[in-house]
Amino acid sequence: MNRTLTLSSHDELLSYVPHALGFRRPQGMVCLPLGGDGPIARLDLPPTAREKEPFLSTLADVYLHRHPTRRIALVAYGEDGRACLDALSALGERLIEGRRGPDVGPMLWVNGDEWFDVLQGTSGTVDPRVRDRFDAEFALMGRVMPVDRREDLSAAMQGDSSGVAEHLAAAQERAMNMATSARTAEFAWVGSKLEEFLESRLYLPDADAARLLAVMHDSGARDVAVGTMTCANARVFSELWQDLVRRAPAEVRDGPATMLAFSAYLSGDGAKAWSALDQLSEHDPFADLVTIALENAVDPKGWDSRQPAPGGSVVMQQAALRTTVTQDRNSHEKDTPGTRGIDGAGPASPSPSR
Repeated sequence: MNRTLTLSSHDELLSYVPHALGFRRPQGMVCLPLGGDGPIARLDLPPTAREKEPFLSTLADVYLHRHPTRRIALVAYGEDGRACLDALSALGERLIEGRRGPDVGPMLWVNGDEWFDVLQGTSGTVDPRVRDRFDAEFALMGRVMPVDRREDLSAAMQGDSSGVAEHLAAAQERAMNMATSARTAEFAWVGSKLEEFLESRLYLPDADAARLLAVMHDSGARDVAVGTMTCANARVFSELWQDLVRRAPAEVRDGPATMLAFSAYLSGDGAKAWSALDQLSEHDPFADLVTIALENAVDPKGWDSRQPAPGGSVVMQQAALRTTVTQDRNSHEKDTPGTRGIDGAGPASPSPSR
């Protein structure tokens, strides 16, 4: 079950962000809705003036149209203070345009452990004791600790494929020669192995891993894998799919990489989802749907309310392309801005973004 955290200071906000994104040294602009009514987004800062408008339009579309929010914190990470402050100012102005825009604040430029509050004109250094407390709290919740850099996420997806490779040729030949009834039984076997992992958390031996990877290109096997996942169990399944990505020979690596991207999306780990998508060697229609969901900040919680009848690809397409209805916020009373920290609840869970 997701917990709602209360963030009451800049130190707490900046200690929370690495757990939301999955890495300790974020770069670029991070948008953090307060109160749990919107997705967390991260985008690289626009490197040129020409790219500034698409940057602003993308984030404004998320928070003014797709997921209107009452209050939002903006944090720009980077060594280039001028670029960070310019992006903060421009995005803040864009978000408060019109009567439906959110309250914006705090607006922070962060360089290493040092922060500067643009609105308050104050500065400080993140208290390591607060960071340690957040690490401990997330560890007790069973959350994996953030890696140092985003590049470390990709490095963690590289491993030794030699063990699975010894069994792969035979597994692929077996899968290719299956009759319809045998293929149906194979899909049931895939489902049973996924359920076993959910219970035991024991990774598949090489022979079983090769057998599963040999059929993951089949839409039937993929629908079984997709249909097994929920927002509640996706973090556990991410462990399985990441292990298979690390152990898969190149010719069958795209299947588990796509499933890793989807499971990471469902669990709100946008950084890992994007890193998994970066592992793909060929175009994949289902991976395209995951990409659409990430780029459009589709709330993964909608997956659990899906109708079970359609195949996974059909359901994912419906979720990714569903039109988000903009809610009228006139009836909502806006939060009273805090003085130095953040008075209010943090998000119940992070939604994925790049």
